[in-house]
Amino acid sequence: MKRIYSVTAALICATFILSACATVAGGMIGGGVGRMAGDEDAGRMIGAGIGMMIDISD
Repeated sequence: MKRIYSVTAALICATFILSACATVAGGMIGGGVGRMAGDEDAGRMIGAGIGMMIDISD
C-alpha cells in the first residue's frame, strides 16, 4: 500500500512541476538577475509572477 501512495505522490509532484514550468523558470532567472542587481527576493518575485502569467495564458 505504501508503494501505491509513493507512486501517486510522485506523479502528482511531476504533474505540478510540469504545469508550473514557466513559474519555476521565471523565479530562478529572476533570482539570478536580482542577485546581480542586489535584491534577490524582488527579482525572484517578479520573475515568478511573469512566469505565472505565461502558465495561465498557455
